[in-house]
Amino acid sequence: MTKPCLDDNCYNMTKQLAKKLQFLSHAKGYLEDANKCDSEGSERVWKAIITDEEKHAEMLRNQLALELKK
Repeated sequence: MTKPCLDDNCYNMTKQLAKKLQFLSHAKGYLEDANKCDSEGSERVWKAIITDEEKHAEMLRNQLALELKK
């Protein structure tokens, strides 16, 4: 039997990384909307969420790169 091109672990990380990047694309638009409304609280919340999600995306990206080198 041949080894699958992408094991479950790599598939899961790839799928979640794509979802995180898509969310980040939307969240940056939400941040722009909050900036237009001069809503200091909303801006702070979106910035914090974006920072966290960027960190999580980077973690997934780094781990996926390690897994694919195996």
